Amino acid sequence: MLSNAAREFILHVTHYFNGHWEDPEWGRRPVNQLLIGLTIRELADGLGDKEVRAQIQGAVDRAIAVNAKGVATH
Repeated sequence: MLSNAAREFILHVTHYFNGHWEDPEWGRRPVNQLLIGLTIRELADGLGDKEVRAQIQGAVDRAIAVNAKGVATH
């Protein structure tokens, strides 16, 4: 179950995009991918298993770096 802080973070993210989760193209653009990665990284902080947390955050960090470059070039 998500903590109140995690729930608030997700609500803040969805509010930021004004409920565009219903948009079929949502999540495919670099800025959306960046936000998804940041959300996953934040939520992974709550994992108790340090090894799993490190693997998730490592993969997400790579995705964040790639998508940050994509956002910067647009």
